Formats: sequence, C-alpha cells, structure tokens
Amino acid sequence: MAGAVKTLLSFPGDRRDEAGEKDQPVITYQRLKSHKRTSLAYLFIWLILVAFGLTMMFSASYGISFVQSSAAMRSQLRQAGALDPSSPVGAILEADATALARKQAIYTIGSVIAAIGAAMIIPFQQLTRRHLKWIVYAVITGALLYTIIAGQSFNGAKRWLSIGPLTFQPSELAKVGAVFFLASYFSDRQKKRFCGRVRAGDPESRLAVPAGRRPSLLKLSVLDVVLPGLLMLVWVGLTVVQPHLSGAVILSLICLAVFFFVEMPVKVRLTGIALLLVLIIVLSLIGAVIYQSATHKSAMSFISDRFAHASRRLDTFQNRDRVSDDDRMQIEQAEIALGSGGLMGKGLGKSVQKLNWLSEAHNDFIMSVIGEELGFIGVLIVIALFITYLIAGLMIARRAASLMAMLIAAGYTIMIVIQAFLNMAVAASLIPATGISLPFFSYGGTANIFFSVAAGLVLCVSKSGTRLDRELTRILDSKAARNLGKTVSSDIEEEDDVSYAI
Repeated sequence: MAGAVKTLLSFPGDRRDEAGEKDQPVITYQRLKSHKRTSLAYLFIWLILVAFGLTMMFSASYGISFVQSSAAMRSQLRQAGALDPSSPVGAILEADATALARKQAIYTIGSVIAAIGAAMIIPFQQLTRRHLKWIVYAVITGALLYTIIAGQSFNGAKRWLSIGPLTFQPSELAKVGAVFFLASYFSDRQKKRFCGRVRAGDPESRLAVPAGRRPSLLKLSVLDVVLPGLLMLVWVGLTVVQPHLSGAVILSLICLAVFFFVEMPVKVRLTGIALLLVLIIVLSLIGAVIYQSATHKSAMSFISDRFAHASRRLDTFQNRDRVSDDDRMQIEQAEIALGSGGLMGKGLGKSVQKLNWLSEAHNDFIMSVIGEELGFIGVLIVIALFITYLIAGLMIARRAASLMAMLIAAGYTIMIVIQAFLNMAVAASLIPATGISLPFFSYGGTANIFFSVAAGLVLCVSKSGTRLDRELTRILDSKAARNLGKTVSSDIEEEDDVSYAI
C-alpha cells in the first residue's frame, strides 16, 4: 500500500452506537492476513527444496543413467539376436542420460501437486476419525510382515515391495504412519482425560476428572507410554529383521520426537519408560530362548550373521586403516568429492567423483556431489534451507488448534529434517555409512512420494488445523460483512498498519 488509509470501515450489525462504548475491537491488517491462510512460507521452502533437489539429482545421475541405459539396450539387442559380438564393427547405441532424472521428476512433481491439492481440499478434521489410525496401523504392519515373507531381496536384504509399477520400502511408509498413528492415539488419550466436552475453539472449557475417579499412576503409564511404545516397537522390530538397521534407527528417533512433544506428567513419563525397558528386556530374552530352541543356534550368532554388513561399516568408521581398500573406498571418495569443491565448487555438472568413482552418487551420497559442484557455499545453502524448513514447520505446529494437529505438524517436519541431517553426517564421515537418503534430493521416486505426503499433511494443518480468530470468524462470515467487502475492496490500498474499527 502506498499510504495509510484513513477510512474506517463499519460492519453493519457489529458497530455500536456512537453514544455507546468507545472501546471497539480493532482488527489490523496482519490479523486479516493470517486468518484461515495456508502457510506460504512453508510452501515456498518446500518447493525450493524440490526444485533444487531435482536439479542436483539430474547433475549427479546423468553418468550412471547413461551407463545403465546403455547396458539395458545392449542386453535387449543381445537377447533379440541383433548384437553380434564377433562383428568387427561395434554397434553405436544412443543411451539416455536423462532416464533416472526424468523418472524422478515424474514421481516427485506428481506427488507434490497431489499433496498440495489434497491439503487445499481436505479439511484436517477429516483426519481425526477415531478408527482411521487403526486402519493405518493394520495396513503398515501387514506390509512389513509381507516384506519379510515375500519381499524383493537386494544385497541380502528383503526391504522392497512391488505394487504395479511402484517399488517401495514399507519402512518408509512406516515413518509416515508412525507420526500419524501416535498423533491420533495421543489425541484420543487427551480427550479421555476429561469428563466434559470441549467447546470448539475454546481449550479452556475442559472439565477435569474428579479426584476420586482419576486413574492410577500405573494405568496412566501403561496407556500413555507402554502401549504406544510396544505398538511402535513392533514396526521397529519388523524393520530390523529385514534387515534395515538405519531405517529402524530413524523410525525410533521419529517416535521419540513425537513422545517428546506430548505433554504428560513427569512421573507418568518416567514410570512408563522404566516399564517399557523392562518389557523389552523380558521379550528379548524370551525371543532368544525360543529361537535357540527352534534352530539350535544361539541368538548372538543370528545377530552377528544378520548384521554382518553393519559390523563392517562400523569397523570401517572406527578403524579405517585396518579394513580393505574396497570397504573404505566409498567413504574416501565421498570425502574427496566433498572437500575438492572448495568455497565455490567446480561448477554445476562438473563433478568428477560421480563418474564411476563414487558409488551411489545420485542417492545416498548426493550431498558429496553438491559439495564438489557448488562448494562450501552450496552445502551451507542446503543446510540453511532445511533449517528454515524446520522453523516454518514448527511455527505451524505452534499455531495448531489441537494436540493431533500439533503432533502431525511437528512430527513430519522433524522426520524430514532428521533424515536430512543424518544423510549430511554420513557424507561428512561424522557417523558410519548407512543407506539414508537426502529428502527431495536423493534418487528414489517412491521415497519422495512419502516425503510429499508428510509435507502435504503439514500444509493441511496450516490450512485448516490452526487456531482461528473467533472474532474475525464471527464478523467475516456474516452476510453483511461479505456484501460490504465487495463494495469497498476497490477503495482499499495495501498497507501493513491499516486497521478496521468495528
């Protein structure tokens, strides 16, 4: 707005008589601006991450994409008998260097558009249905069990399921489902703590349970900590058995983050944690005895065989000089790529390490390619974007109208940021190398679908799950206010400090 607007708008039916009280509610432009609005800051940061990620994914993948598409074409020609290895003239194949990036773009852009559309259309209240969380829990538990039984194996691990053209890891689905399930569970638990109904938009109208009917400390600990903890441990255990240790660690961190944001008495929290730890130890001992009786092998031998790859990675991280060149090649090449970029980098697309030197350059180690091509400045930009994303998501959670909305906004934001910084820590050799992707950057179309679902749910909270200004709702929803707004909208110029006297 060019200047302050002197005109005061009076809404019919809401203006008091001039001879009456002079203390009239004043609504500033900022209050109108934030009323029932989607968080544009969160949306823009998310879209910037997606655009930046697709650009860097194409830069990191065109080498391996060219090699893979060329090998696939040769295999098809050989099977068709069109490729004669004895011929003195070799066949010239036109490989596709954009195949992986194009596939990534289709999955990512499509899922982002669908998530934004759903967030704009579906009210958050539709997600608060009591039985929805149990449907989610049953579907994810079934997917994790089916993965162990009939999942696709790769490098000795059964982590993938295929549904039509989609191949995904159910552990990625479990991360999204864990936040939703826990948010809905704790929301239901909060409602049961009160014997009266809560009026819409009035959190102070709760009626406390009389002292004589309050449940015991043990019961509260079991219902608020032990039961949800055991339900999530089922998912963690099914993920570990695949084996997918890094996925189980991230899933555990996400659950702990959600537990951290839930308000409960300290005694209940500590008692529940103690009971949960005792149950974990007891169940582990029972499982070890059953396994030894059934297989005549010790549980320790099962662990050492099942997680031999994790043990090698840990040895490589702790004693790099004592392992083979093949074992330490990946982390050394990642360090070379990250360090050779200097301050400004070699330039977009000019990485050398991604060309058959650094394995998984387009996936788990894409951060090293960013450091080589864009330098220290590029790495700082990525870190700043994820920190800004974290702040924007937590601001949405801070304005949430209910416990479930707050936990969903905070949980999904932290889920994405935790995975991002763990990936960066691997690239910088701060933690052992694991299969942790960088959200919105690393190759993996179905993983980005799940990340988009999470981001879309946070956007849904910002649209329809935040606290409303009841005074504005009463005024702006009236027919007189809407009619008056049509006649005076053309006379109002934009100005931050304009106010409307009612």
